[in-house]
Amino acid sequence: MSQSIYGGRIDNNFDQLLMNDFVKRIFQPATFESDFMLVDKVDESGNKLVIPDGLRREDFLRWMHKLPDTQTPAWLGLPNNADQVILQTKATTFVQKLLKMQAVTDDEDLAYQDVESQKNKSVIGGAARPQWMKNLAASVSEWLSIIPKEELAALKRTVENIKDPLYRFFERECTIGRNLLRTVLTDLNDVAQVCDLKKKQTNYIRGLLSDLQKGIVPKSWVRYNIPGGVTINPWIIDFSERIRQLHKIVEAAQKGQTALKELTVWLGGLFSQEAYFTATRQSVAQCKGYSLEELKLQVSVHNSQVDLDSSSFGLSGLKLMGAMHGEGKLKITEDIMTDLVYTRISWVRDQDVQSTGKQITLPVYLNNTRTTLVETLNFNTDQDKFYERGVAILCTALS
Repeated sequence: MSQSIYGGRIDNNFDQLLMNDFVKRIFQPATFESDFMLVDKVDESGNKLVIPDGLRREDFLRWMHKLPDTQTPAWLGLPNNADQVILQTKATTFVQKLLKMQAVTDDEDLAYQDVESQKNKSVIGGAARPQWMKNLAASVSEWLSIIPKEELAALKRTVENIKDPLYRFFERECTIGRNLLRTVLTDLNDVAQVCDLKKKQTNYIRGLLSDLQKGIVPKSWVRYNIPGGVTINPWIIDFSERIRQLHKIVEAAQKGQTALKELTVWLGGLFSQEAYFTATRQSVAQCKGYSLEELKLQVSVHNSQVDLDSSSFGLSGLKLMGAMHGEGKLKITEDIMTDLVYTRISWVRDQDVQSTGKQITLPVYLNNTRTTLVETLNFNTDQDKFYERGVAILCTALS
């Protein structure tokens, strides 16, 4: 029944698992019992909703009229505070639209005037600037103070390290970051000079001015996957953290391949998360002499950094939505999101994998839009309803 979809299709395997759980919960032999529970914890008082006990149409209508006027997310198997996520998303969208609608009012027609003509209006020059340009100049100054100014060094190749898939991956990451950092710093400095009436506008700079004063991330800066509608302020903070991580990667690479491998990586701060998992798998296969098909990914969560072996890697910054990890197991929680302080991933041969009991496979998404699936991870658990509650792991909280 869960495979019969009319008017659309499900293209995400985990969405299909959610549909399967929902259908199985409703359409089962137990529904013919008079005490079958449709919804657990219908309201804040913890009342339960059971199937109507009757055979006639009047019995069912009477049952329907007694239903609460307000339906909580628990009716769909979600926690009752799930609507907070929806409200947060709506609030974020509203603010983003408000920023885009921010008008330059009376000064709008001055936005693209030639800088030289503005200089002629005032000896000082600054007096001819429209208010939005003064505001943008202040914002640009603040952004430049956040972004690291130090040039991102290139990783030095050697005969040995170039053979390592993980080293080649980090080399590509640093190249992308270095080029983007140059672009961002150059553009911001040009915008600052234009706002100070020290440089003429070009068509490219006019586009930057138009985007930045509306809080929009310029298209020339979007060289990696970000949620649609992200405004410039959170993007600058996120980008700055990415560059700082790349500086740590360069420092680790200078110490040797061992230091680079043992470095704790903020997965959401990479430009290509999927490639990282591929590189770690190839690195272990090369080191151990195994084939890629033999290796299986295992995961463990810790409250602090732990020792790594030749097959393990450390991750930080992962977010767990709808559940928590404690005592070595995954558990359902009413919290919207919890942090996975330190996550160790290991590539182990199938024949060496030890059974640890019941496990659940969770999707790892890039962000809360859940449109980009990065990887899947298996966790030990003794509970159910994870798919029904939409439990997932996010690489970054950028939204």
